[in-house]
Amino acid sequence: MNNKKIFLFEFTVGTGLVPDELLAEGKLMFDILLNQFLDENYTVKTVLCEKIAKKYPKYNEINNLEIIVSDNYINSFKEGLDDSDFALAIAPEEDLILYNLTELIEESGCLNLGCEKSGVKIAGDKFLTYEAIKNAVNTPKTFPVKKYVVKNRLGCDSTHDTFDENYIVQEFIEGEPYSVIFIAKNKKFYPVCMNKQYIEKRYCGGEINIEHTLKEKAIIECKKTLEKIEGINGYVGVDLMINGEEISILEVNPRITTSICGIKSKPSIGKLLIDNALEKDIKFEVESCLKFKRNDFGFEFL
Repeated sequence: MNNKKIFLFEFTVGTGLVPDELLAEGKLMFDILLNQFLDENYTVKTVLCEKIAKKYPKYNEINNLEIIVSDNYINSFKEGLDDSDFALAIAPEEDLILYNLTELIEESGCLNLGCEKSGVKIAGDKFLTYEAIKNAVNTPKTFPVKKYVVKNRLGCDSTHDTFDENYIVQEFIEGEPYSVIFIAKNKKFYPVCMNKQYIEKRYCGGEINIEHTLKEKAIIECKKTLEKIEGINGYVGVDLMINGEEISILEVNPRITTSICGIKSKPSIGKLLIDNALEKDIKFEVESCLKFKRNDFGFEFL
């Protein structure tokens, strides 16, 4: 048994502050990484909200899993960092949640398996990302807004939507959506897989590790993107659009993404993250073209 300990925090299972649909998605990501870390003989500490702890009592039966049942996730997060050697936070960028949790990891002295806070600050903000990459790669024009009222040009009854500085306006780009997943460390970027995305107003699944005539070019453009953002580390995803021969970079995700649900690699993503944090050279193989899609209970594999 490895005497090292990993603190794994996933926001949805740690807080319960999301709809059940997102909870199922977050739990799937959590379960995948939890099992991968346990398979490498690490002890894993985690935080479960009271709702999840009651709904899934089988977590208490898992060997080498230490559970903190929480009604205050920030305090429990700090407790989870105590006596841990590694830490990984999976959380949304909204309201600086991921940034603040990453800052706590860095202050704790644990070895961070994810992006540094400097990387989260830029990549977690779509306008700051645009400013960082706009002169390096093809990316849609993006503008910040102050406060605007948006109305239907021929509307009635004063119907409208209001948008403030928490929103951006971005040029619409035609094409097919894809992503490329990397493991990153010290400006070294290991491409894990290129994925086709299913988008229906939001991300609904995809096809993992596909082949594409522009795959190599897409990887190059994504690397150029990541090179412009300091603090990129661990698992990171780059979203892009392909229209004919043209590649447009849309955004960067400085965290574990739902794509991990379909990535079957040898060694596992969890093992790669640990080796990467220890600054080991990593080598891996990824199975091709696994497909999954969102349903009413999370995701189903096709």
